Amino acid sequence: MLYYDAAKDLCYPFRYLGEGGNANRFTLERLCMRNCSIRAEEIYPVDETKACHFKKALGECFGTYLRYYYDSIHQKCKKFHWTGCVGNGNRFIDHQACNATCAGIYDEGTEEEEDEPDTPIAMILGVVFGITGAILITVIVVLAMQSQ
Repeated sequence: MLYYDAAKDLCYPFRYLGEGGNANRFTLERLCMRNCSIRAEEIYPVDETKACHFKKALGECFGTYLRYYYDSIHQKCKKFHWTGCVGNGNRFIDHQACNATCAGIYDEGTEEEEDEPDTPIAMILGVVFGITGAILITVIVVLAMQSQ
């Protein structure tokens, strides 16, 4: 569930336990922004094809969700990792939904969006540090056994 934060003019997730509450409770960010924000048309236009021109919005939360956005310069849907909150209408749950909305839309832009790597950098760093740590421990054990 999401709620609208009027001070920030954004929608954020919260855990709804199913009792009480008020009407400031939405299942989708699109619905939340369209119902509450004065910027709704800029972020989630009624004509969804207008959003195909928007740059991808990674979000402001800490999750990692595979989503798709339309790159109107290269005229294709590309994957990216969305954080789980805050974004725009150029975010789709799958490649098929992206193509169904945006296929054939073209921008003559000079700015190319940087492709996001398929493997998150944090995962790569974790593997590198893990291997480095394992090598270091092995060297220490070997040196300790040789000195005895």
